[in-house]
Amino acid sequence: MTKTRHLLPAALLLLASFAHAQTTPYPETTVEDALHRMSDQAGVVFLGQVTAVRHIAGENGASGVVEVDFHVDQAVRGCTSGSIWVLREWAGLWTGGDQRYRIGQRLLMLLHPPGAAGVTSPVGGMAGAIPIRGSVSSLQTTATTTASPAPVADLRWVGTRLQRPIAYSSTPAPLATATAGPKALTVNQAVSEVSIAAQQASITVVVNMLTAWQKKNAQ
Repeated sequence: MTKTRHLLPAALLLLASFAHAQTTPYPETTVEDALHRMSDQAGVVFLGQVTAVRHIAGENGASGVVEVDFHVDQAVRGCTSGSIWVLREWAGLWTGGDQRYRIGQRLLMLLHPPGAAGVTSPVGGMAGAIPIRGSVSSLQTTATTTASPAPVADLRWVGTRLQRPIAYSSTPAPLATATAGPKALTVNQAVSEVSIAAQQASITVVVNMLTAWQKKNAQ
């Protein structure tokens, strides 16, 4: 009986350690790691352009919402390409005159699954609203010109989620190989005032990676 009493706490400790290992987030040590984690948490993923912003007051003193219309250029999850997707955010996120989205802005959106009232927000704060630099229209054509550079995803906010310092370099370095894309995902690294790498990557490759991860999760 005494031996059993001694073994029981040890068994419980082992079980607790196993449970902790299963629930503890894996370390995000690269931009790809952070983006992959955000993709796993997202219920809606798309590349689109802001077409309208509406502030809707709440009733009986309740906080209102802000509705943001997006034209979906490329759907990955939870929406359809070519449609209008309406993002409903709690108005409290827009306090102090903060304009979280602007008409005409192009973004790669990774959003939490909408709640019962349809309210949601980007995964990881505004890290899940990834700005697009360059002309997205070039994604729809096979021919590009030097005057219309290929669009890139600005991943600097995603990089702030990393759990260890980034090794800075004055030359572009490979980030990862996209299994669903035609070429490697690259990132341009530079030291900024807050020691954050200025990271940019081909939007085509980033969308291909997100699509591959979402397909794998659906299996």
